[in-house]
Amino acid sequence: MRNLPEFIPAPRYWTDWQLARRLGCTPSTMHRKIGKLDGFPKKDPDFGWDSLLIEAFFNRRSGLTLNDATNENTKTDTWEALINGPDQPAIR
Repeated sequence: MRNLPEFIPAPRYWTDWQLARRLGCTPSTMHRKIGKLDGFPKKDPDFGWDSLLIEAFFNRRSGLTLNDATNENTKTDTWEALINGPDQPAIR
């Protein structure tokens, strides 16, 4: 019996089948779908589809930004927005 490593990371690059599965279709349908998407990442000829670029594309398309995704708001901004409202100057 072969010893398998304890940690197997998720693949960074996807095959056509993996990307099609992510999109909920078959590879032939997938190529038609992504042909219609403006700005969709291109397939790397050596590795395949870059999963990080594809997820970033869908995040941008959904209106998510890096700050939304990482929630990097400062405590001061959050408290001032709660106390004064988001468009009001701080009361000091």
